Amino acid sequence: MKKVALVTGGATGIGKACALQLAGMGYDILISYNTSSAKAEELQKELKEKGTRCEIFQANVSKEEDAAKLVEYCRETFGRLDAVVNSAGTTKFIPFPDLDAVTTEVWEELLHVNLMGTFFCCREAAKLMKENGGGCIVNVASLAGMRVSGSSLPYGVSKAGVIMMTKSLAMTLAPEIRVNSVSPGMVAGTAWYRNREGFDVDAHNARQAKEIPIGRVATGDDVADTICFLISDKGAYLTGVNIPIDGGRGERMP
Repeated sequence: MKKVALVTGGATGIGKACALQLAGMGYDILISYNTSSAKAEELQKELKEKGTRCEIFQANVSKEEDAAKLVEYCRETFGRLDAVVNSAGTTKFIPFPDLDAVTTEVWEELLHVNLMGTFFCCREAAKLMKENGGGCIVNVASLAGMRVSGSSLPYGVSKAGVIMMTKSLAMTLAPEIRVNSVSPGMVAGTAWYRNREGFDVDAHNARQAKEIPIGRVATGDDVADTICFLISDKGAYLTGVNIPIDGGRGERMP
């Protein structure tokens, strides 16, 4: 029986890149999406044309019941679960000094989606993974969870929480299930700027590239390469680690 990978937020960006690479590694794919139904259907069609079994499922992973329904759908459809990539996430753009803009509603949205949603998916996935001997979970955090940077203070805090939660779950679920995280910096081709009207993403990426020792922003495939390494047998001795994927930016001298 083929192994099965679940990718949350898998219709676009990093999640899509992971789904494509995992399909190339021989996995059947389950993609969850919240609002990107058309893009999820497009990716499903693309993977099926390549001979990969791919199912899609609408879920708001910040809700416990949706996370449970997502994993139950996986159980009913595939009968197993071997790998999870938690890439579903959201942000709000708030300058760090504007503390008054950091409202209860902002905190609730970012913590519910980025942190609690990741936990709910990990918890429910672990139950099914244990039934077939274990597996691997990779959570997508952010460089903003490691240093003061990113779109807003609550976003960075939520991603720092993902990193610590990953370490805690790795100890809790070992040895059957490995749990790791990756912390991308700037990634081209993602929709992180979607609620910034008139934002010039190309000019922004060009400015960012000047601050990155490698000389360019990352691609979705750059991030997926590391995630898929962690899931593969070559990453079999790694658990509880967080890998920055930032072209060296986090270590750059001021």
